[in-house]
Amino acid sequence: MALHIDIPAGNFRGHDKQDVWSATPDPELSEVGPGTACGEYLRRFWMPVAMTDQITDLPYRIRILSEDLVLFRETGEGKLGLTHMHCAHRNMSLEFGIVEPGGIRCSYHGWKYALDGTVLETPCEPPASQVKKKTCLGAYPVVEYKGLAFAYLGPKDTMPAFPIMDTFSEEGDEMLPSLIKSPCNWLQVMENAWDPFHVVYLHTLAVRTQFIEAFSKMPMIEFHEATYGEFYTNVRRVKDIVWLRIHDHMMPSFTQNGAHFPIPDKQRYFGRCGLSRWVVPIDDTHTQVVTWRHFRDGDDPQGLTDKSQVGFGTTDFYGQGPDRDYETRQRDPGDFDAWVSQGPKTSIPARI
Repeated sequence: MALHIDIPAGNFRGHDKQDVWSATPDPELSEVGPGTACGEYLRRFWMPVAMTDQITDLPYRIRILSEDLVLFRETGEGKLGLTHMHCAHRNMSLEFGIVEPGGIRCSYHGWKYALDGTVLETPCEPPASQVKKKTCLGAYPVVEYKGLAFAYLGPKDTMPAFPIMDTFSEEGDEMLPSLIKSPCNWLQVMENAWDPFHVVYLHTLAVRTQFIEAFSKMPMIEFHEATYGEFYTNVRRVKDIVWLRIHDHMMPSFTQNGAHFPIPDKQRYFGRCGLSRWVVPIDDTHTQVVTWRHFRDGDDPQGLTDKSQVGFGTTDFYGQGPDRDYETRQRDPGDFDAWVSQGPKTSIPARI
């Protein structure tokens, strides 16, 4: 006698590809290597590439915009240098180089390079050799500022001034840097940074209140154009308080938002930002989020911040990195889980 098994009823359409997510990311926005449209655009801006407390007396290997680079602090005046990773002579990696006054020396044959990539010495060449005048090493300018190393990877004739905002130098504001890496394309992280609505569900209603209960109120959002980007206003009514937050976005990948743990229970005007953030592509499938957390008296009335947690690979607010076990992430997902679980490089919906 045959067994009867109930088949679930419903309009199942998993095989019908027209109604699922597009499988082809947009290369114009997602590819960041040299010569790509997005990569060349991003190279016209200063971007933070590392935390300076990660730079020791050894070369520090990094990858930014699909380029393998070496960051180092020369031992003379303590200036930072950023060069292509491979020696221009025989291609040995300069991550094994010798940091010296004024530059870095390759361990293989002793070629020494200045911060701008100029060949200073070629000790294994004959005394009359002119080879050092005919070649150079690719290098980029670096600015060290408040615990971060910023680099400009574009053409020298289009290099802009280094941007300093008023929020970077406020009296009574302690700024602590952090850097967290994610295995996914930069657009997935950037979209999250510019999405005002996920706060209601992912951070409040989905599982528990990760910040404050007032974020469960659906906000009224308006987007506004600005000189160098845009900002949105985020308005909620909490009992008798009308609560207005402003979120800044400056091109191409810089955002600022308000304090993380406020209590909208009394009148307060002109509260300043709690986070300054850059979303920096490492390559097409890896991204680093580089931030300053801002700490001021009165911004955290419940004592929820923890300065000791802000640094390399970690920060003091929830769900920004792979620092929790898989089951915990399933039960209480955060931003990291939202953008990484989309895959290494996803696309916008086929229909939206």
